[in-house]
Amino acid sequence: MYLKPLTKTSVEVLAFLSSRIRERFTVRQIAEAIGKDYKITYIMTMRLAEQHYVIAEKKRPVTYCRLNIKGNSSLLAYIESLRADRFFEKHKDIEMLVNDLTSKISSPFLTIVLFGSHVKDKASPRSDLDVLLMIPAHSFEKEVGAAVGSVQRISPISIHETVLTHSEFLELLKQKKPNVAWEAIDNRIVPYGAEMLFKTLAEVL
Repeated sequence: MYLKPLTKTSVEVLAFLSSRIRERFTVRQIAEAIGKDYKITYIMTMRLAEQHYVIAEKKRPVTYCRLNIKGNSSLLAYIESLRADRFFEKHKDIEMLVNDLTSKISSPFLTIVLFGSHVKDKASPRSDLDVLLMIPAHSFEKEVGAAVGSVQRISPISIHETVLTHSEFLELLKQKKPNVAWEAIDNRIVPYGAEMLFKTLAEVL
């Protein structure tokens, strides 16, 4: 898929909307959140709407904007990689843990979602790292469990893992009520497998 070059402001708009994926915002709210000039933010956001990366809904006297999930999984995976890089700049220990974990799992369709107190920057020294691992089938559970156990033995951070197949994850999302799947989605860093995650989300959002 060819991705048109994005301006820095456009990237910031998308990163913000991706971090609040089920919400909608006015352009002024977006500009304030990303710390950019309103006029520039408006121009870039409307351009993203023309490119179908953002959905802009006019509700006089304002326009509400939200991320367009459908058909944009490659772009959104790129945005998620930027968000993950920013997170890891502040949390090198978690980056090492995730790299170690992914190196021990062979499934090419793995998705890793970090969520909880560490992602919210509210973790205490005793806080577990909440990790959702989405796998294609139950046949990968043993390998994933062994990988988590191996990493856990040498990591200073305790891991609290939730392992779900793609179909189980999708069923939880379809329930449209609070559960571990929505908790992870609403408060997430996705260091691995973001494109598959967004393809799944496109079925429910």
